[in-house]
Amino acid sequence: MENSGDTRYDEMFRFVEQCLDGYAAGAGSKDKIPYSRFDHTRRVYRWMMQLYEACEHREQMDLESLKIATIFHDCGYGKGRKGEHAVVGAKICRDYLKERNYSEEQITFICELISSHSDKQRIWADIPWELVLLMEADLLDDTGAHAVVMDIWMESTEEEVSFESIRDHIARFSLKQINNNPMRTPAAREIWEKKSALVKAFYESYCRDLAWEQWLGLSGEN
Repeated sequence: MENSGDTRYDEMFRFVEQCLDGYAAGAGSKDKIPYSRFDHTRRVYRWMMQLYEACEHREQMDLESLKIATIFHDCGYGKGRKGEHAVVGAKICRDYLKERNYSEEQITFICELISSHSDKQRIWADIPWELVLLMEADLLDDTGAHAVVMDIWMESTEEEVSFESIRDHIARFSLKQINNNPMRTPAAREIWEKKSALVKAFYESYCRDLAWEQWLGLSGEN
C-alpha cells in the first residue's frame, strides 16, 4: 500500500484498490499479462509527487486536489464497469467525495482532472497545471526500462516467440513510444529523455547481440 503520510489519502488508496479488485487488462497491448492497474496508480502517484516538487508552478497548484485526482484517475477500470474509464472514474470519485462533505467547487475541479487525463494531446493547451502534471505522471509510467520488460513479458505469451520476435516487439512499442518527447515541464522532459536514451541503448545493443549470434550459427561455432 502507498504510504502517503496522511490517513485520508491512505483511505482513498484502499478504496481505489477495492474498486480495481479483480481487474484484468482486457484491451490494448496489456491484455495478455496480469497487469495491475492499482500498482500503476501507485507508481503514477510517486511520479506526480516528484514532478510537483520540481515544478516552478507548484505555488499556483491545489496539491490536495491533484493528489486525490491522481489516486482516483484509473479507478473506472474496475471489473464490470461500463463506459470510458476516465468518465466512470470521475463519477466514482464524485460520489466518494460527496459522502465526505468536500465542497462542490473542489469536487468539480477534481472530477474534471480525472475525466480529462486521458486526452494527452491537450498537454500543451491552456489547461490547469494540475492536469499537466497528472498527464505527465501517467505518461511516465510503463516507459523506459519498465516498458522493455513489459514488451518481453507480453511477447513471451505468444505461441511462437523468438529472440527476433522480442526485438521486433520492442521496436513496435517501447522504441516507437519513447521516440518523441511529449512532456511539458522541464523535469518531466528530462526524465523522458533519460528513459529514451536507455531504451535506444538497450535496443541497439540487443540488435548487435542478435547479429553476433547469427554469425556464430553460420560459422558453425558453438
